[in-house]
Amino acid sequence: MSIAVFAVLVAGAVYLAVQRSSVALVMADEPDRRGTTHLPGKAASSLTADIRNTSVKPTYVGREKCGECHRENFEQHAVHGHASTFAEVSKTDLPDAFDKQTFDGGDAYGVYTYSKDDAGNLSVSLPDVDEPTDLPLQYALGSGHSARTILTLTRAADGVTEGIEHRVSCYPNARLGMTVGHGEKQPTRDLERFGDITRGELTQRCVYCHTTTATLTEGRIENLVANVNCEKCHGPGSEHVRQAQSSKNPPPYSVGSDNWDVESEIQLCGDCHRLPRSVTKQELRDYPDTLTRFQPVGMLRSKCYLASNREMKCSTCHDPHQSVHGISHEQHIQNCIQCHDANESTHTLCPVSPTTNCIECHMPTVVQEQGIKFHDHWIRIHRE
Repeated sequence: MSIAVFAVLVAGAVYLAVQRSSVALVMADEPDRRGTTHLPGKAASSLTADIRNTSVKPTYVGREKCGECHRENFEQHAVHGHASTFAEVSKTDLPDAFDKQTFDGGDAYGVYTYSKDDAGNLSVSLPDVDEPTDLPLQYALGSGHSARTILTLTRAADGVTEGIEHRVSCYPNARLGMTVGHGEKQPTRDLERFGDITRGELTQRCVYCHTTTATLTEGRIENLVANVNCEKCHGPGSEHVRQAQSSKNPPPYSVGSDNWDVESEIQLCGDCHRLPRSVTKQELRDYPDTLTRFQPVGMLRSKCYLASNREMKCSTCHDPHQSVHGISHEQHIQNCIQCHDANESTHTLCPVSPTTNCIECHMPTVVQEQGIKFHDHWIRIHRE
């Protein structure tokens, strides 16, 4: 996922006196009891319940239906990374990118050989693995801006769905490379030589964050609505559509209810983009470079967030419908200046460069494996 799929994500008082910042981090990660907490897979629909006054359970209508009235958001979303987070490999250009290629996975793995059949299905084989002799590459996860990682689902002997995150991903310009995080892994069985294996809830969680709806059942996906579409965040839209069609002034929908607040938004975005509770205490303390992948974690420890009386949120800087890559550098700078404006006496101004280089200085890009870059959302003064 990838700013990536979001950049979703000044002073450092360097760690803000660890005791204070650690308390702030814990508080920032906990639901605000006055608001509504996002619960994976449930909250978006439950948040809208209080505006409906109906016993009819809302159903999904699809993004095309949303686009009938919300055309601008629909068109912006179409080029957003969220619109291409999950796809069947056979319906992408990946079979052509992988076909007839080989990739050395390392001593414990072997050399992968990829082939495309006449129907456009892609599979991979390892020379000294008897079962399976060929493994299909089923699903592609990721928008492709940074990478597309391959997922294959299988049914274990106990009936539980297992997911194989393939050891090889496709990077920009159809480059094959090691999947991020796989470098130090070691296989314990033949199936693991194809990639990292998860099962049960972990596999469901992986698919959950890349789709609008999906249920894993015995090695297959049911109720699939691919990609992160409108109803992933706004909830099933049938009742909203009904009310909009029957009333000149339908009740507000947005992502929920009248008590939707900053904390609710952070919980919603952080559900997939990660929150402090999603990482270890040591990572929170050491803040390794890999943590910049999880933008809310950095933002919640920023003085920008803490000094805003916890009113700063993801959409303070990012339009959730618009791709961060479709916004000019100047527009990004204006997002900073809205809170650090030289014309406002109450604003805190940068003494070095009050109108330029905000992002380069305070949110620099951090290079990850395979050349992937994320902006560091722990907005602060970098002393080095």
